[in-house]
Amino acid sequence: MKKALHRLAVLSLPLALTASVLPAQSVSAAVDRTAKLNAKAPKGFKRKNAKGVTNVNKYLYPRRDYVGVFTQYDNSTPVKGARYFGGLVGKKKPNVIKGFANWGAPFDQEWAKTIWKAGAIPQWELEAHPVDWNDNITVKKIASGKADAYIKQIAQSIRAAKVPVALSFAHEFNGDWYEWGYCSRPKHTPPATACKYKTRPADFKKAWKRMHGIFTKAGATNTIWMWSPNETGPRAEVGLKQFYPGNAYVDWIGLIGYYRSTSSTYAKVFSPSIRQLRKFTKKPIIIGEVSTRPGGNRPRQIRDFLKNVAADPGVIGFIWFNKDQRKNEGPNGDYRVEKSKAGVNAFKTGLKKGYFGR
Repeated sequence: MKKALHRLAVLSLPLALTASVLPAQSVSAAVDRTAKLNAKAPKGFKRKNAKGVTNVNKYLYPRRDYVGVFTQYDNSTPVKGARYFGGLVGKKKPNVIKGFANWGAPFDQEWAKTIWKAGAIPQWELEAHPVDWNDNITVKKIASGKADAYIKQIAQSIRAAKVPVALSFAHEFNGDWYEWGYCSRPKHTPPATACKYKTRPADFKKAWKRMHGIFTKAGATNTIWMWSPNETGPRAEVGLKQFYPGNAYVDWIGLIGYYRSTSSTYAKVFSPSIRQLRKFTKKPIIIGEVSTRPGGNRPRQIRDFLKNVAADPGVIGFIWFNKDQRKNEGPNGDYRVEKSKAGVNAFKTGLKKGYFGR
């Protein structure tokens, strides 16, 4: 989905930030029998962690599902937006807060530290819109090393912050609606945005690995690497594996998808992509963005979504897109759950029926 260059989202971590081991969970009478705790880390799981920064390993494989939201609040009030949504759906202290920025913007250490101090993990989405002030950046330039100075700068800043930072770069790369995306339909009229830049899957993987390597050398192991494809429905001819840099370079799969029609279901929107992903990786999947169109189907679709996330031990949670997009998408673009009392109630009930949040 096209969005502004800067935005916020929130996830609810499933354990206290100071806890190292999740306590044993008793089954509540309210929990649906199909709900499952998430899978544990693979046997022998190891991940390098530099001294002086937070060890993020305990946050990579949560036993309970994250509950997340993208809010309309700006970078000055991220916690306010998170807690507003949390109050609506019964989770009053969401504790991962996400901000978006374009390539070339500095990483704000105080932003990250403030979020961490409030009991939350900052999650940073780095986009790559080419503009004058970032030397008209492209994925190919990043892959070739022409942007190394900026990568080193943000890696050093994230390390200096010392707190966990979940980083996603160039999300929805398998689509053609962003400049960094993949042009799968070059003869389409009018041509898609990505077709002007002709980024290949190999370019994307090389850029990702280059960034990861620079971060590792900088000791920024407090970074959680989130690889974020769009669900395959809009461009079914584009396979996901060709973009995957490898398990050594990825911590989370941030799969993105929306219930865009009255007939949308989890099985139609997400299951085909998850089946494809599981053919080449077992990394934890978090639904990086999701919402439903307004209308009478919203409560049913919310119930469908939450039940299916709760039932899959390999899907560790979601981020709900809770913003009014009518200026860009027309009357069906109001994704705010609070505009439907039945939708809010469906959310509250659905969260109680799974192992969600703390």
